[in-house]
Amino acid sequence: MKVDRLVSIIMTLLDKQRMGAQELADMFEVSPRTIYRDIDAINMAGIPIRSTSGVGGGFEIMREYKSDQKVVSTTDLSAILMGLSNLSNIVRGNELVNALVKVKSFIPADKAKDIEIKTNQIRIDLSPWLGNRNIQPYLQTIKTALEDHKLLFFEYIAYHGNKTVRTVEPYHAPTGS
Repeated sequence: MKVDRLVSIIMTLLDKQRMGAQELADMFEVSPRTIYRDIDAINMAGIPIRSTSGVGGGFEIMREYKSDQKVVSTTDLSAILMGLSNLSNIVRGNELVNALVKVKSFIPADKAKDIEIKTNQIRIDLSPWLGNRNIQPYLQTIKTALEDHKLLFFEYIAYHGNKTVRTVEPYHAPTGS
């Protein structure tokens, strides 16, 4: 998805400082031409990216540019990381790992130790509810049903032990609703 790629390019440039178009194209499995269009879109969004030609050249976010630290506070980052870290105990997959990496890239260097301490203060053990099962296959089934507009069937055991088969239609609300 283009928006994900644009955000990832921004995060990468914030982290790595300067990268060439081909290097970015290889990383995101697109053409260099797509990277040039993405860089234009990022510039139009107000994030100043400059390019340097020649050996050692590439794209970089201008050093004078500062992101607004009020958007995500250290408390917010701690809470997000705590939730994602606890989910990583039961959910396997690259999506969660990538999300953790992206969120961690927002952490200012001088706040990293404080946020790490806050993040590790609480652990949520979801295993009794899930019986130590890996829920990744179930999540993948739900994602596939969403994409293919299919119904899901599962067995439900009510409080008094009554078993029923439930049919549900997975639904994804559009962002902003």
